[in-house]
Amino acid sequence: MYKSPKQLRAQETERAFLSVFRQLLAERGFARTSLEDIATRSEQTRSAFLSRFGSKKAALFLLFDEYCAAVSDLMRQISGQVQDLPDAKACVHLMSASFERRLIDHFASNRAMHELYLEDLQVNERTQRIFMELVELMRLVQRHHLRSEPCTDAGAFSAAQVLVTTNYNYVLKAMPGLARDPSIRHEMIARMVVEALKF
Repeated sequence: MYKSPKQLRAQETERAFLSVFRQLLAERGFARTSLEDIATRSEQTRSAFLSRFGSKKAALFLLFDEYCAAVSDLMRQISGQVQDLPDAKACVHLMSASFERRLIDHFASNRAMHELYLEDLQVNERTQRIFMELVELMRLVQRHHLRSEPCTDAGAFSAAQVLVTTNYNYVLKAMPGLARDPSIRHEMIARMVVEALKF
């Protein structure tokens, strides 16, 4: 089981391992990154990596936890702005553009988590937790800006899914048909998500 290092040298070793692992995940993905690759590039040993993290998957979860913390913080910030923004579309536009930036910053860990999902078709608890935070943010937008619409929980869940899936696939370069101009792209995404919110 992983324990956060207390000594400075151990902290530096951990940061070096995670930095190299992040680079390799971005270049090769999770399955094609071996412990030997990580050890060689970080100029450490395979056993040092395993002693530090226990497994490649455990190290990935640390990287993904960084993404989850960044997105959770982002959603808290946006929650505080919802009532001050002019309408639901402005809220969702801000969410979409901000979320895309976090996906780009943490692309390697998101891509690797997607690989793990495809192996056994099980959604990781971290992914579930962050998704539910987004659903709650969508509910907040419904309450503040769509009071006259017959909004449902199905709309909040669907809206969250549209936002996540569209942005992730765009960052993955799997949606080349979407507008390249970010202001146009996020306007389009915002319109789709607002329609889902009204369901």
